[in-house]
Amino acid sequence: MADLAAPGVNPGLGTKLLYGLGSVAFGTKDAGFATFLLIFYNQVLGMSATLVSLAIMVALVADAVFDPIIGEISDNWRSRIGRRHPFMYGAALPVALLYFLLWNPPHWQTPALFVYLLVTAILVRVAIACYEIPSAALAPELSPDYDQRTSLMAFRWMFGALAAGITLAITFALFMVATPAQPTGILNRGGYFSYSIMAAVIMMISILISAAGTHSRIKYMKQAPVRHRPTIKELAREMIESLSHRSLLMVTLASLFGGMALGLGSALNTYFGTYFWRFTPQQLSVLGAGFLLAAVIAVPLAPIVSARFDKRRGYVVTAFASLFVNNITMTLKYFGLMPPDGSAALLLIFFSTITIGLALAICSGILVSSMIADVVEDSEIRTGRRSEGLFSASLSFVNKATSGLGILLAGALIEFVHFPVHAAPATIDVVAPHAVRNLVLIYMPLQITLWAIAILMVGGYRIDRATHEDNLRRLSQSALLAEATPAGMEIAGLSGGLEEVLEPHPAAPSVRVSRGA
Repeated sequence: MADLAAPGVNPGLGTKLLYGLGSVAFGTKDAGFATFLLIFYNQVLGMSATLVSLAIMVALVADAVFDPIIGEISDNWRSRIGRRHPFMYGAALPVALLYFLLWNPPHWQTPALFVYLLVTAILVRVAIACYEIPSAALAPELSPDYDQRTSLMAFRWMFGALAAGITLAITFALFMVATPAQPTGILNRGGYFSYSIMAAVIMMISILISAAGTHSRIKYMKQAPVRHRPTIKELAREMIESLSHRSLLMVTLASLFGGMALGLGSALNTYFGTYFWRFTPQQLSVLGAGFLLAAVIAVPLAPIVSARFDKRRGYVVTAFASLFVNNITMTLKYFGLMPPDGSAALLLIFFSTITIGLALAICSGILVSSMIADVVEDSEIRTGRRSEGLFSASLSFVNKATSGLGILLAGALIEFVHFPVHAAPATIDVVAPHAVRNLVLIYMPLQITLWAIAILMVGGYRIDRATHEDNLRRLSQSALLAEATPAGMEIAGLSGGLEEVLEPHPAAPSVRVSRGA
């Protein structure tokens, strides 16, 4: 780990590993929300899937309010340890405690239990945002390079996916164990207690290690400019100005719809694995290794795709490929063209396709994250402000929408097909003979539609390699001018104006760059 990058040098492997390690917390949390939260509160505790989905939807609305506020505060925070690290260190313990509470509710009836789920889900997501948003905002400052940012995001996604895969594998193999009282292991409430302790500890440790591991980089990062205390109105105006960037809006919408498709699949995977594929919890734990392998494949794959196709076209290619791979096995199984339920051959085929499909999906997510990082400089030219935290809030909200809106859609589908509560796999065809079949028939076209919208949205992103490199050149020139400008003066006030030195930006004919930019 001794190869931490010096200022102005592309980050080395040590920097990338320590930075990426921080996403273990978000990956662990997101895997729990996407995989277990609906089935735990619905099938284990008996709450209706609609109410569970409603609680997550309200929490998602809260995210839409709090995430940009956290990002804006982080962008303007001044301290001895910089803009980001105070939030990163401060979030570690609350994240762990709140996540434990989410999985250990009191034995209350549905109305009170719904309120408990709603409050704890909001608090967990706000707490993780206080870490994830400032942490993700470090990437644009660790490297301005077009391809290195893709590599940084690849390590971040890799550790997030590794955390998801490892925690799911351990949970299915060790905690979701059948008992005489509960022969279906995933419905065993005691297993969720053990899972919650493991997940909480992993999240807290990963946050602290990543924050401490990137601490030495603080002195090379930008401090928030000295300015008068902004009013709420001024902060709101700045947030709206930054977030209205066209390329940011388009890539955020693309990521949102793609995230909804992934979240829908993640929320229903446990249902499909248990009731459609008829895998045992132990077989499902083997599939966790597919998550690990997919994450490792995606790390070198994303920079290769970025260099070969550019980021926008690379997203389209990987999204299409992932969509095809993830749906082909389910289609074949539906028409009876797969090996028998529970067979080793079926498990092998499913393992292979889920690994390839997930690797491609992770790759598309890496490219989207890297595209959002590239908006930082383009926005700085337009506004004179660096808004890494605010843009990271956009990414954080989208990532939460992966589980939030996914759970909402999944819950709605489960209610729509009248999927029974406390259903055992052996009796599902007797109790509700068409529930699983109808769930599959609605799920596949809905997922295809969401991905299609995502691919259309990303077409509006306009920052390619040449644009990004031109932005860096323009900002470098403006920085040289700022150094030569007497204190208190603005470049736009010099004789002749900034336009004589910098070519006008296509979307911003008049540019003002202050010393705080």
